[in-house]
Amino acid sequence: MKIFARIVSFLMAGVMMVGMLTSCGENSLRPHDALEPIKPLFMHVGYVGSTTASYAKYTDSDLQKLTDIGVNEVCIAYGTAPVTYIPEGGTEPELLITKDDINAITPDMVGGDPSQADLDKLKAQFRSIINPLDEDLLLNDYADMTLEFAERLVAVNPDIEIWYSFPDMYVVTLADLYIEPFLEYYNYLKNNTDPQIWENNIKGFYWLKEDVPETMYNCFDIENLVDFNNAEVRAMKACNDAVHEDGKLTFWCPYYRSTNDTGKHIGFIANQTDIFDYVILQPNHVFTDGLDYNIDLIKEATLQNAVLNKSYVAWGGEKKSSTMVGAEMESQSNLYSGKDREKNLERYQAYVDAYQDFLGKYSIAMYYGERNSVMSETVFNQLKDFLAGVK
Repeated sequence: MKIFARIVSFLMAGVMMVGMLTSCGENSLRPHDALEPIKPLFMHVGYVGSTTASYAKYTDSDLQKLTDIGVNEVCIAYGTAPVTYIPEGGTEPELLITKDDINAITPDMVGGDPSQADLDKLKAQFRSIINPLDEDLLLNDYADMTLEFAERLVAVNPDIEIWYSFPDMYVVTLADLYIEPFLEYYNYLKNNTDPQIWENNIKGFYWLKEDVPETMYNCFDIENLVDFNNAEVRAMKACNDAVHEDGKLTFWCPYYRSTNDTGKHIGFIANQTDIFDYVILQPNHVFTDGLDYNIDLIKEATLQNAVLNKSYVAWGGEKKSSTMVGAEMESQSNLYSGKDREKNLERYQAYVDAYQDFLGKYSIAMYYGERNSVMSETVFNQLKDFLAGVK
């Protein structure tokens, strides 16, 4: 019963903290004016993978060089998910997800009427995920690293626009249990950001989890346009409602596949709800064989301002949301140091050919890796040329 008590407690806390969890109405739509296109560069802080090894830090000289080539909007992102957090009013870290939480997962939380054997297998998989995790991956530290970097960014460029990030999560089936910690994290960032920076520079928040996976659970009710009866979407909505209540914007950058187990979830969220102001689609073409189709599909999705299936039809039929759909530029320095250098340069050029004219007209996110990748000669020049409009 512990997990149910925690879920009820966290959901109630979310309601009390932001007053925004839906209690009535048919869907998640909300009226707002047409949005301006965005073009954030992802800049990573904190820890690499599932370790406490830190990313290389951007120097002030790096930040000035990026400003000089036209980087005036950034998203402060993380490379790993937190494991522990210190609850408001507490002094000692607590696990975000425990083995007891995992053991208490029930068939209805997974969906698809799993057999006991399948349910036990899933629980074992989740336990194997959290067993080796380092408890020093503390959510409160992620917030402090973000605050420090935001101040440095503004010191170099007082006009820069900044997106903060909600962190990733390891056990998405239990996403309800992340709501209270994530809302406390949100309020900590809001309350500890310099008021002038919060008002003038903080544009909104990014949802870092890059998919709504069906492989971990099968709960996605397309008739429920509030939260699809889905744990991660409930967490998305609770956190993003808090952001919207404070007059800030939200965006998501999921990796895209035009399949029922990936694209449908992304498409329904983007096309039928206003949980996010912006949904920017990752083509992944430069990283993965067989995804060249994504370049043109995502280009057309951007032009139509709707997430499309493989037949170039909007998921869910007519788009009802005012979410702005866009494309992601993708590159990373390790792609150009081996035998596949020329192939990967050609793949990157496909992005440039498709999306170069989008700047200033449609939304673009730019992923060029972490600091040592972004500041490498090849990748820095790719970014510089793209921002300058060089094809």
